Amino acid sequence: MVKATKLNSTFAELGMDPSFVQQARLLGLQTIADVMAVNLPRLKKHPNFTYTWYANMLDLLQAHNLLKKFQADQL
Repeated sequence: MVKATKLNSTFAELGMDPSFVQQARLLGLQTIADVMAVNLPRLKKHPNFTYTWYANMLDLLQAHNLLKKFQADQL
């Protein structure tokens, strides 16, 4: 399981690309904890949402062993 400190670290602190960080901010997301709590259908309707950003976000969750939990929580 991911340490709580990682969940609450900003994307910049986690070393994500600045363009990912900027787009996440436009989407109202700053941490992995924000992503884990997001309403995915609402997020996908946001005007700044792109599937390229989403794919990078899924890679981030996979790297932190949270992808399966995210997917299960979205069902």
